[in-house]
Amino acid sequence: MKTNLNEETGMQSESGIRFAVEGGIAVITLERVARHNALTLHMLDDIARAVKEVERNDDVRVLRFETASPRFFSSGADINEWGDIDPQKMGTRFIREGNRVFRGIAELDIPTIAVLSASALGGGLELALACDLRYASVDAKLGFPEASVGAIPGWMGCARLAELVGAVRTRELILLGEPIDAARAVAWGIVNEALPADTLRARVDAVSALLVGRSRTSLSVGKRLLRLFETGQAEIAHELAASVCKASPDALEGVAAFREKRNARF
Repeated sequence: MKTNLNEETGMQSESGIRFAVEGGIAVITLERVARHNALTLHMLDDIARAVKEVERNDDVRVLRFETASPRFFSSGADINEWGDIDPQKMGTRFIREGNRVFRGIAELDIPTIAVLSASALGGGLELALACDLRYASVDAKLGFPEASVGAIPGWMGCARLAELVGAVRTRELILLGEPIDAARAVAWGIVNEALPADTLRARVDAVSALLVGRSRTSLSVGKRLLRLFETGQAEIAHELAASVCKASPDALEGVAAFREKRNARF
């Protein structure tokens, strides 16, 4: 993988991903189409390295995950790879590695978007849940089919889903193992919007452009603030976050723009 990327360069990995940056938007495209974008350790490692490139590039304001497959965003973890792993290595290697990668995505200071133009199952849905926003095609299916193969969602899918939709609906998806359609996913709060396939890209582009124009400081602090809610320190976190934002150049520009009746230039 290339370690130095600019807005004109792109990189394709032999493991099945493509990484490119343009106009402040980084895109990781899952391209293991023949295997329905089933996630391997090699693939996870390349995703992690692409995320590191995003962290190092101050010009990147948004990270999107997309698919080159017309059928799957990702069908989940590759059962051909984890099926023969011994129980100890399943936990200490396969699951630990996936959680490390997805935690890195969740903790990025910039907004992340999962573009579910096709179905997201198992580990594919867990990848989407690690992102901040999810936009889906109306034809996409989402679910955790692990119970049908004697497994569980091992990459924090249970916890992230429960935070979004609560215990009752989480139990339904995990215990029954049946996928739901995008409309139901929106109603449950798993997906932000479900749109026709021919308008999905335009909507995601519009959201990305909106985020690119927002204060990077505000987005970064806001994301960290949201992560603090789970600790029960919400009031203290709000005090700290407000102070940090107020001390930033972005706040000075935002106030000046408001008073001058113009768009802020962050």
